[in-house]
Amino acid sequence: MKTKLLSLAFAVAAISLPVISHGAQAETATTAAPAAENTGQDALALFRASTRIDRRDFVKQSMNLSEEQGKKFWSLYHQYEADLMKLNDKRLAVIKDYADTFENMSESKADELVKRSLDFRKARTALLDKYYGKIAKATSKVVGARFLQVESVLQGAGDVVVGSSIPLMPKER
Repeated sequence: MKTKLLSLAFAVAAISLPVISHGAQAETATTAAPAAENTGQDALALFRASTRIDRRDFVKQSMNLSEEQGKKFWSLYHQYEADLMKLNDKRLAVIKDYADTFENMSESKADELVKRSLDFRKARTALLDKYYGKIAKATSKVVGARFLQVESVLQGAGDVVVGSSIPLMPKER
């Protein structure tokens, strides 16, 4: 069950999270992992890259920006993506921790996981607020509001996939 849950966690994460950077940090993590895990990490990175491209296409079509607005918007959006990736890595860590402890869930671990999940949601909302302000200042409040709407749709869809794919907490023993 643990292996199945862990596989599920990585599959869910791949669907809802953008790709990790291929910098020194990613290389360190990859070289330290066993070969079988490398294959899974490589597949995850490729799937996340593909998802990121699809996400950008959706954002581009939905934002429908002029050339001038686009220049300002995309430089900020790339910064937003980098910050969001860091947050999503924390989400993935919570999912992995949940999968690892699913079979022997304690009261304290359940509480810790809930608090970490809520912290993730708060941080994600704060990130949206931060970038709404930056984008609104650089372009317009209307463009900033559209950014917030588009991201809310994307995040909501991702949350549905994640939430519906992860099994509920086990029954108390």
